[in-house]
Amino acid sequence: MIRNKFVRAVGAISLLFMTAACASKSASVDPDVNDPYEAMNRKIFEFNRTFDRQIFKPISSAYQFIMPDPLEDGVSNAMRNLREPWVFINDILQLKFKRALTTLTRFTLNTTVGAAGLFKVSDGMGIPYHSEDLGQTLAVWGVKESPYLVIPFIGPSTNRDFVGFAGYFFLDPVTIALVNEGERGLALTRTGVDALDARVRLHDALDELYKEDDPYVVMRSLYLQAQRYQIYDGDPPADEAEEDFFDELEDEESGGR
Repeated sequence: MIRNKFVRAVGAISLLFMTAACASKSASVDPDVNDPYEAMNRKIFEFNRTFDRQIFKPISSAYQFIMPDPLEDGVSNAMRNLREPWVFINDILQLKFKRALTTLTRFTLNTTVGAAGLFKVSDGMGIPYHSEDLGQTLAVWGVKESPYLVIPFIGPSTNRDFVGFAGYFFLDPVTIALVNEGERGLALTRTGVDALDARVRLHDALDELYKEDDPYVVMRSLYLQAQRYQIYDGDPPADEAEEDFFDELEDEESGGR
């Protein structure tokens, strides 16, 4: 809103807030939204917002103040690169072999020429980034869209996407490799840095979101649109009102900052 989400997983989650100001202009309570847990979700949303304002934002602000911009960008690039093996696995699970080859090529280039992913050399070579996760894979496999859900500390999700997040948590090959090498502490550090990086990239957008009359509705709308966008690989059956949203989200997902 973490993968958040602040995971990834958090791919779409870390991107969709960048368009909060645009999307909020048309956000409204939609009776067709599958949100049967809204009363509970709103309470968790408020808890997450308080935690973010009191704890996470000061840490994020300090990080931005201390870190030079080039180093901050390098950390962000490296965190994205470490998600590539999970993207590759989900490309394969969705039988998107051309995209899987693109992911593998991008990961190889950025890990080697890009100094362990600190530099996004693949972007300069015209090999764009794309995100895939287990929630998207389940959708492609035919698992129906499930109720909207707000997860404590994590943010917006659905029942289907939460299963996907749990899959990432337990099955991510980078985490498994680190744990198998006895580097559990390094694996946890990576998770923390990934979450911090996501929060840093959301810094201004979250401030704008929380200024909305009903930020809960805006967040829900953005999350569900972003997930739909990614499930359809950037080409959903969208109406005209959504086109600007998808164009802006595509620009963010390509790696621009």
